[in-house]
Amino acid sequence: MDAAVPITITRITIAMATPNKGHDARLESVYFWARAFVCLFGLGAVAWGAVVLPEFREQAPLNRITSELLMGRAYKLQTLSDAATQVAAIEQSWFCSPSDFHDEVVLRVAILQSAIAAGDKASVDHAYTPLYDLANTALACSPADPFVWWTLFWIDAAKNGLTPKNANYLRLSYALGPNEGWIGLWRVQLALALFERLPKDLADDATDEFIRLVNTQVLYQEAAAIFSRATPAVQGRLVEQLKTANPVPRQIFARVLYDKGFDVNIAGVDRPARPWQ
Repeated sequence: MDAAVPITITRITIAMATPNKGHDARLESVYFWARAFVCLFGLGAVAWGAVVLPEFREQAPLNRITSELLMGRAYKLQTLSDAATQVAAIEQSWFCSPSDFHDEVVLRVAILQSAIAAGDKASVDHAYTPLYDLANTALACSPADPFVWWTLFWIDAAKNGLTPKNANYLRLSYALGPNEGWIGLWRVQLALALFERLPKDLADDATDEFIRLVNTQVLYQEAAAIFSRATPAVQGRLVEQLKTANPVPRQIFARVLYDKGFDVNIAGVDRPARPWQ
């Protein structure tokens, strides 16, 4: 029995060492297609870079400008218009980039706002249609962008008045981005300007958003400026809603309002004595 063991092992060893032409052919085929896949993948990456990277380089100035716009920096209307001309290719691009579309919407909103502030009707008319078309294109690319929905509401309500259709644009903006402070600063000003005509759910969204701005404990001055531009009736509604704000920001915001000369009675806050009292 012991003598048979080496023979068996020898036979197995010989069988393993004997070339299998069919097996080798299959291995060569696998190696060929693997190398071909790697080469094609590499060529595809190079082609993608050749097409897309130039677009990224072109959008770098736009990203910088829009970031500064959202931080509150002001640009001259001509500077904004020149920037829009340089990046207009975004709208015709086959490449759906939500961030690029978002940035261009921010830019064109700033252009329209600057034209309105300057009282330049020709520039307002010239800026309106490109922004409206861009907003719709941007939403086709990224339908969950709350800022673009707010933009569509703003420009449609400005032209056609408040309608059930554009009220839904504002409703979508709140639903998709309820807690984004920088959007809220833009959104709440418009909502409060239309407050008395808003459906109840949107009026509640607007007052709730104002309280969220107060609760950031950062945007007191901005919230006070928004409060100062509201009608007395809307101010009364905001004062009533302030009872839902967190205690510390409510106290601080009340002090900001008192310092600006607003004699309001905010729940849980002692009004300071006036010199004439």
